[in-house]
Amino acid sequence: MFQNSKREVALIIYTKIVTQSRKPFFYKELKITDDFFGRLEVLSFNLILIMWSLKKKKNKVLSQELFNIFFEDLDNSLRELGVSDLSVGKKIKVLAQNFYGRLLVYTNLFEKFLNNKNITNLQNKIIRNFKILSQSETINEKLNKYICENIFYFNEIEIKTIKNAKFEYKII
Repeated sequence: MFQNSKREVALIIYTKIVTQSRKPFFYKELKITDDFFGRLEVLSFNLILIMWSLKKKKNKVLSQELFNIFFEDLDNSLRELGVSDLSVGKKIKVLAQNFYGRLLVYTNLFEKFLNNKNITNLQNKIIRNFKILSQSETINEKLNKYICENIFYFNEIEIKTIKNAKFEYKII
């Protein structure tokens, strides 16, 4: 039987992450801005969940492929938005720095949360990055629940479930 290349597997997974990140739940229920930066924040968070899970399962190759595809997608998106060729590289550099910062902070927060179940750090560090149109207790609770449920889910998930793109984010 023909086995998909690492790139093809990563592309299938990435497409599923993008599909999840475009669900109306984020923009209608959670009131996250439905613009480039709002979508980027949701996509980044959902991608980081997968990359964190892959790191825990010692699959750096697939994680790197996802990272590469993500930044190729960002490059294409910036060009589609009309960013000039000369500016794309600079903007990608800034976006990469932001993403790496989030990756480090979020993955550390995920581990701390699993150890002590303290949601305060998650609220303070993660939610502040989402640009929400109208803050409310209900919206914050839903976003917190989405974050926590998915941390638990991707902590326990088997690597084959990710590789086969059979994972399902928990929508609240």
